[in-house]
Amino acid sequence: MRWYVSIGAVLVAGAMAGGDVAGIAAPNPASQFGLQLAAKESHPSVDVELVLAVDVSYSMDLDELALQREGYAHAIISKEFLQALKTGPNGKIAVTYFEWAASSDQKIIIPWRVIDGPETADAVAAEILKTPIRRASRTSISGAINFGMALIDENPHRGIRRVIDISGDGPNNNGSPVTRARDAAVEKGVIINGLPIMVKELSYSTM
Repeated sequence: MRWYVSIGAVLVAGAMAGGDVAGIAAPNPASQFGLQLAAKESHPSVDVELVLAVDVSYSMDLDELALQREGYAHAIISKEFLQALKTGPNGKIAVTYFEWAASSDQKIIIPWRVIDGPETADAVAAEILKTPIRRASRTSISGAINFGMALIDENPHRGIRRVIDISGDGPNNNGSPVTRARDAAVEKGVIINGLPIMVKELSYSTM
């Protein structure tokens, strides 16, 4: 059984619905975010600013790397996602996709793109799938959050909601404490969805 469709759909659906997936952060920033949004831009151009942050550290084996990548690609073109896209007032989202490992190792695979229907969704999914797989040392979830926040700050498309989706298989072992990065993001009204990738048999060496 291939799990990649359901795993990718969990994160993308969580981003569209605004729910927390794994408890990295479960904020309720509606009032705080509303004030910030009104001050920054009164007419958002997209419904969601979605950052997809994908773990490529060495603890991720090739099967897990493929599962993440294929999961996101298939979720973005899924019927469920495209239907959810239509429910927003703008009918479109802005998405960016990057890979991360150590606190200083983040690589943007897809810069900010607008998805507003099947054609743009297909283009983003195809670009995700064609990128060569890479692996790198260390696992810095805090670095991924901080990098995602910088991407949001640079995004030319303003959304009603801002979301960072993080998938990975290990604890934060590099960079600043993950709680510090999480709290700083939540204070700015950003929702964080987290999905642990745990598809292998546990052993004494599993983190």
